[in-house]
Amino acid sequence: MNYFNIRKISHWLYSIQDPRGSYFYLIVGDDEALLFDTGYGIASLRDVILEVTDKPVTIVLGHGHVDHANGAYQFPEVWLHEADFDLFREHTSEEWRRNTAMEDAATPAGFDAEAYIHAPAPELRKLEAGQVFDLGGLHMDVIHMPGHTAGSIGLLAREHRVLLDSDAANRFIFMHLPDSLSVSQYIATLERVSSLDFDTFYTGHSDEPQPISELQTYIQVARNASIKEAEPFDFPAKAFNGLLYKEGDVAIVFNRDTLC
Repeated sequence: MNYFNIRKISHWLYSIQDPRGSYFYLIVGDDEALLFDTGYGIASLRDVILEVTDKPVTIVLGHGHVDHANGAYQFPEVWLHEADFDLFREHTSEEWRRNTAMEDAATPAGFDAEAYIHAPAPELRKLEAGQVFDLGGLHMDVIHMPGHTAGSIGLLAREHRVLLDSDAANRFIFMHLPDSLSVSQYIATLERVSSLDFDTFYTGHSDEPQPISELQTYIQVARNASIKEAEPFDFPAKAFNGLLYKEGDVAIVFNRDTLC
């Protein structure tokens, strides 16, 4: 059985589910492919890519957090916004990989924890807002989406009017971490992105399509968030506990420093 769950969304787009809880995406053009995020990197990403395509693959990270970037070590180079370089180095360090390897979570048969922990880091290439990846008949535009982290980005599939946003905008957004910006900056990002030319977006923790109109719900929840109406949110690293504000199935976690 494959460690990852691959789902064909369209002839050009595949979601890959990491059993530890994140989703990343393989985009296939006429000439090249692009892998957006890499999950925890517990199993071979090259093998899962080859199940879909043998075209040359570029690796782009939506941000630097462990659950989206830790598989980057499996490639010689990856693209990432420079604002998340330090975050990436922290979350892909031996300390973080050791914690990931030791978690009571799914691992494939033959998993070599020590090789995983000590794997060399890839070369980081500086990703720029407005940069375009031409995959052949398919152009992926880089959209800077600061908020969840300073270097969060999305990729806009111009020809198909689809945005992939990793964790930059989702139904349960973390805005309480040391690397998070303010809630007001997150709102500004969503307002700007909601004016772009696309119809549907996919996030890094669900491969269900969301209409662009859903961004207005995210904006409204972020605007309404208040300390008075929030409840405590316990985080595994207790120093990063936050406050949870929720309306329906849309939630934002913040703290007193980021609620501004």
